[in-house]
Amino acid sequence: MAPRSLVLAILLASAASACKPEPKVDPVEEAAKRKRDLDNARIRLRDGKIDDAEILLKSVLAGEPQNPAALHGMARVHYERKEYAKACELAAKAIAGDAAVADYHATLGDCSAWQDKHAEAAAAYGKAFELAPTDGDLGLKQGIQLKNAKDFAKAEEVLRKVVEVDIKARFVLCELGDVLREQGRLDEALTTYMKAQIENADDKMAYAGAALTYEAKGDTKHALDQWSTYIRMDCCSEYSKTVAREKMLKLGGTPPAEG
Repeated sequence: MAPRSLVLAILLASAASACKPEPKVDPVEEAAKRKRDLDNARIRLRDGKIDDAEILLKSVLAGEPQNPAALHGMARVHYERKEYAKACELAAKAIAGDAAVADYHATLGDCSAWQDKHAEAAAAYGKAFELAPTDGDLGLKQGIQLKNAKDFAKAEEVLRKVVEVDIKARFVLCELGDVLREQGRLDEALTTYMKAQIENADDKMAYAGAALTYEAKGDTKHALDQWSTYIRMDCCSEYSKTVAREKMLKLGGTPPAEG
């Protein structure tokens, strides 16, 4: 049995240890570490290393649960995993923490679009485009979602703005042609599709859109020409097989051979 003096010494040492203050955390170092973790998480996300990014983001959120950048990063993690409802929830939290970042709204638009919530996606992309008005891709996404929501007049307004700020936004002219055609403005639609074909020679849907417009105008010859060009560009997709080829046959044409 240990002497009473030894037991007393052990108890006193334990008490002293328990009362010893925790080492102070340098807030500057802590902030620097958060920034490093966030920067590295963005790199991991860009490189497709989703699990690694998640570990870093969880580390940031453990110390700062409402950090908007970390919440947005986690939204992207869930988006990449196709967990769109959770991604939207986290993107909304990031926006609540900092509504001035275009990327946060764009992510909300991305995950809403995948859930076929077209009006909500359009609103989110619209806010992102407001915050980054020279980023034509954001306006293009807004216009596409407005088209999907069948708000063709508003889609036209947005897509025309994109043409003004970024004519190189991929396929913007084709999308503009679509919404003009949906509004029955066939001559304007055709002119726009032709511009699309010049601006983007590989934009096969500009040929499909022109074909549909010629057909609506009763111009079978030009409709067949446009469908034939489309099929030569896209011989074997589902759209080519079930729409383009069927349209040519219905109009009395012979589709180009596959392969």
